Amino acid sequence: MKNILLFIMLFIIQNIEASFPLTEVMNNSIFYFSNGSNSGNLYAILSVVFSLFSLLFIFLFIGNGITHNGNPFPFLILSLFSILATIFFGIKAKTKGLKANKSYIGIITILLSILLIRQLIFV
Repeated sequence: MKNILLFIMLFIIQNIEASFPLTEVMNNSIFYFSNGSNSGNLYAILSVVFSLFSLLFIFLFIGNGITHNGNPFPFLILSLFSILATIFFGIKAKTKGLKANKSYIGIITILLSILLIRQLIFV
């Protein structure tokens, strides 16, 4: 029974014709890429994303540290990795020709994470 219904569906779909003329206009050029001139923007965006991940991991580090059986050290390691990745991508964006105010946005936001780590560990 399923095979018969499948055959009928395939037969109907193949024999459908429109009662009006169809013109195919297909424009796939949504994104325009140049040869590496905007690659600094990608690194700046990655820098900001990793800085936000670092803030997330710091808050998870805080929350997991105050629980009874929590182990906060994996989140500390992830936040330190995110800090290093933020600094790396910020410097990489600067070397790709982006202005300093755009390339160091992630590094500036990472200062909040460093201050939070300093308050948690050394106080």
